[in-house]
Amino acid sequence: MLYSKFFKIAVVLTFSLAACTAPNSNEAPSATAPELEDIEIVDELEEVLTEEQPNVLDIANRHGSFTTFSKLLEAAEMQETLKNSVSLTVLAPTDEAFAELPEGTLDKLLDPANKEELVAILSNHVLPEVYRSVDLLDGGQASSLSGYVLQISKDQDLKLSNATVTTADIDASNGVVHIVDQVIFAEK
Repeated sequence: MLYSKFFKIAVVLTFSLAACTAPNSNEAPSATAPELEDIEIVDELEEVLTEEQPNVLDIANRHGSFTTFSKLLEAAEMQETLKNSVSLTVLAPTDEAFAELPEGTLDKLLDPANKEELVAILSNHVLPEVYRSVDLLDGGQASSLSGYVLQISKDQDLKLSNATVTTADIDASNGVVHIVDQVIFAEK
């Protein structure tokens, strides 16, 4: 996605520069207005430059596999944290991961009386630094917002405690998102 933006910018700049070459010394300077297509190229360049990359919350909300995660983030009132924090890693459990929880668990977590527990569980999925998959070293650890220390292992798959990363390194404007196949509960 970012590559395609840079490619568009490069193409637009190439055509713009080609149109702005110095006239032949035998030609008189032109006093004509820019052509319509030159204006359209500049408009397209401005549009590409002003497009914003989604933040980690946008990715969770827009992706069709995180409806439960998004719903729980809203119930926990954690949306502003994910939207406005500068550098985060979000381990986003899929809807299938939440479906594997024991019956009644989601209802219990959505009960306003259990908001503190919900915030703690969701905070297990947020790291206060950006960790791309290459940064997560086998045998290492990473602390979550809740203070829970995730154990990192890399054999055939990248695992953070009990969760396997199924899709890594989804770039966001304020960090990175990794899709995981399990809900991460702090070990007691």
